[in-house]
Amino acid sequence: MKKEYDFSKAQVHKGPIIKPNKIQKTFRLDEDVFNWLQEQSKKSGIPYQTLMNSLLKKIIVNNGSLEDRVLKIEQKLKMKKTG
Repeated sequence: MKKEYDFSKAQVHKGPIIKPNKIQKTFRLDEDVFNWLQEQSKKSGIPYQTLMNSLLKKIIVNNGSLEDRVLKIEQKLKMKKTG
């Protein structure tokens, strides 16, 4: 490593650095939901926004389409009636 660096030709980045596939939105959460997110964030060491995004993605992937969900419910109901 050099003892000194020349930053005289460095370019200054103005504005926030945001990944292009992310959007910034403001929305409201119940206080207890937000508190839970913050607690889980502290426990896991993951920022609460990242945790929230991850949880929402899991819901999307696991639930599938509305039709898939209705079929799963119908199958469970049929199993209960015959079993």
